[in-house]
Amino acid sequence: MRIENKKIEGDIKVAEELTVNGTITGSAVVSNGGKLILNGIVKQDVILERGSYVELYGEVEGDVHNHGGELKLYGKVNGSLYKDAGVIVIHPTAVIKGKIY
Repeated sequence: MRIENKKIEGDIKVAEELTVNGTITGSAVVSNGGKLILNGIVKQDVILERGSYVELYGEVEGDVHNHGGELKLYGKVNGSLYKDAGVIVIHPTAVIKGKIY
């Protein structure tokens, strides 16, 4: 598992296990087999592709799109949450500022 405690500039694609404690200035796309533990901030969107896994404890300033992954939401989404497929678990303390589609 890789752990990033710094600022990551631009968009990233997660294909392995990654824990982010810092900031991603772009979007994060989690691909099939990828696992993202987000304790920090994503400035744009988080996109879960089929077969991905995300635990979101931090903050997403954009939207979250689930296209067939597993999302566990404990933190904050300032945008909307889109579920095309997959599983979403929303913890009672989670905050979603936008709508759930």
